[in-house]
Amino acid sequence: MIGAGPAGSAAAFGCASLGLRTVIIEKSKFPRDKVCGGCISPSGMQSLEQMGLDRQVRHSAVAIRTFALAAGGRMLRVELDQDGVAIGRDVLDSILLEHAVARGATARLGTSATLESVCADGCRLAASDGKGTRTLNAGVVLVADGLAGTFLPRDGEWSPHVASRSHFGVGARLDRDIGWALCEPGTIAMRCGKAGYVGAVRLHDGSVDVAAALAPDVTKRLGGPGNAIRTIAIESGLASAAESLANVRWRGTALLTRRRRVEGDRIFVVGDAAGYVEPFTGEGMSWAMAAGLGVATHARAVCSGEYRAGTWTLEWKWMTSRRRAACRMTSLALRHPALISASLALAGRLPAVCGYLASAISGPWRFSQSEPARA
Repeated sequence: MIGAGPAGSAAAFGCASLGLRTVIIEKSKFPRDKVCGGCISPSGMQSLEQMGLDRQVRHSAVAIRTFALAAGGRMLRVELDQDGVAIGRDVLDSILLEHAVARGATARLGTSATLESVCADGCRLAASDGKGTRTLNAGVVLVADGLAGTFLPRDGEWSPHVASRSHFGVGARLDRDIGWALCEPGTIAMRCGKAGYVGAVRLHDGSVDVAAALAPDVTKRLGGPGNAIRTIAIESGLASAAESLANVRWRGTALLTRRRRVEGDRIFVVGDAAGYVEPFTGEGMSWAMAAGLGVATHARAVCSGEYRAGTWTLEWKWMTSRRRAACRMTSLALRHPALISASLALAGRLPAVCGYLASAISGPWRFSQSEPARA
């Protein structure tokens, strides 16, 4: 297993549960934080329940009860009738990894790996941990090393296809003095502007997790991520917090929207490494955990010589295609804040429009009521 994020640890838990000797190779030391929206949708909570972790995660998280979308000084609030949670990646990833290890997996943190060769009976890896490099042999390799992972070659059959108009991600963990104006407790607050869109949630420790998807050309023209997020805050009606956001130290990601091949000989790819669509409702980690749990049976089939080529590819497409298509449509709409603002204004007069927007925002979370308001 390459990577110990939500997809990697869920896959390791699944494989260990099936009796497979499982080794997790992770280049970082834990706990570690990552650029991430910090939200798990209700479907993600189902995966955690399947692993027996839902109660533990809820204890370390904040229940999400409301979505709020702001653009052009207007806001739509969506009250939810089922809850996901907001949780920091430093907390979630540690919980998932510890659970996989408790189930029987072995973790090697602070270790990087490269693929040396694939043959009929397995894969050969080179693993380096700062003390030296050793060769590992594996019957099957599950790759969950994220958007910018380097385990697989970045060219040839494993080359990712990046969408031409893809945004890139930035994120930060803010203390309450800076971040609390961005969102209320138990709310995912989304703000749209010409440079992209920003999401914020309050976490269990009182900090605020902020993640943004920004247009590269607009961000460059504005002078960087800080100024881009400052502009989005002003355009969406939050001028009071704009200046403090400009001075935050933002961490970035690679271009977000991409796809790639998800299986090869004795290799399966899961999580963000398998492809990514700008998620709008905290579905990224939920997809990752579901895929990690789902791929375990395919890994066992490879080890027993019973796997039929292409089976994981079909299952991956079935698991993700419907909601990914919805996220694509939502992310395209968010690139036009004037349209969003006009829709919010119309929603204030027509309940049917309000309900339609609420459905688009809440996605799989199911809303109970929606209310347009000034931002």
